[in-house]
Amino acid sequence: MPHTRMIFTVEATEAAVHSARHHVSAAIRWWGVPVDEELCFNLELVTSELLTNGLLHARGPMTAEVALVYDLIIVSVLDRSPKLPQPRSAQADDECGRGLALIEELCLIQGSETAPGGKRCWAVLPAKTADGHAVETVQADAQDNQSTMDQARWSLSLMGRNLLESISPPS
Repeated sequence: MPHTRMIFTVEATEAAVHSARHHVSAAIRWWGVPVDEELCFNLELVTSELLTNGLLHARGPMTAEVALVYDLIIVSVLDRSPKLPQPRSAQADDECGRGLALIEELCLIQGSETAPGGKRCWAVLPAKTADGHAVETVQADAQDNQSTMDQARWSLSLMGRNLLESISPPS
């Protein structure tokens, strides 16, 4: 699959989050990625969670990016808050607090990092083949998985950081 990228600005409103998640899945389809119901749902949910984090904590315009690199879909959101997301325990009746866990469950790798003027949160999902099977991806070395770089935040291996920097260099 080709290397394809789309960047757009999103206002910090619930309506904009709703529209942006559909914009991202439409872009993936436009690029010719075979999108089944599961991939579409996961991609839109991850995009929504990343944008909602910015909506709740940054309260200003956000820059959303979706990229297709080989057989990986990378979604990232740059917002104006320097505060990195922190995992928390959510009770059964809590309306918030599950976003990071959802993203971690649905993605290959994910992370957050400070950026000029705020932070960038990102996630990588596997694209699927026409028959619906996940595309095989290279696994990080065991040593990379032990990286302490982001253990206080989202999981991020050295391989993940290198991938992110290759497709979206820090501003």
